[in-house]
Amino acid sequence: MLYIKENKGITLTALVVMIIVIMILAGITIYQGTGLIKSTKVETYVTNMITIRAKAKVYAEEVNAEVWDEEDKTSKKKELFASKYSMTEPSNKNEIISKVDSDINNEDGCDCYEITKDTLVDMGLNELAEETENGEYVVVYNSKDYKKLDIVYKAGINYEKVKYYTLSSLQKQVGDEE
Repeated sequence: MLYIKENKGITLTALVVMIIVIMILAGITIYQGTGLIKSTKVETYVTNMITIRAKAKVYAEEVNAEVWDEEDKTSKKKELFASKYSMTEPSNKNEIISKVDSDINNEDGCDCYEITKDTLVDMGLNELAEETENGEYVVVYNSKDYKKLDIVYKAGINYEKVKYYTLSSLQKQVGDEE
């Protein structure tokens, strides 16, 4: 007579192997998820900064249209940026300008304006306005050509173990340059 042994469960060895495989899969998933979250945060910064840049170009065009016949264009521009858009010059202007690429920061000089929460709301960036303080973002214009500009985030954005401060440098790294 042939006796057949009945298996009523799994062995302890099979259970340990299964748990190890599940832990490896969970570790890989968590690592990949963390990378995606970091990448998404950087892309959000880039998107917000692109929006700020687009509105800053519009603001510059409006201001330039109003000062084209003024003798002292520089002071009138500062006055208009402050009164119309709540944007004023930062106290650490030279430090901010030093972070900007040479195509904007050239021999023509630069003009800087801090962006306030009110300005961000006017730009349609309500959520960003709630998350940031006044002056965290700065628009840096080339003094001779206001179409050349960059956006500086004073706190910097960590991406792949490097801290980036400007939209242009971040776009070059992320590969999202227009």
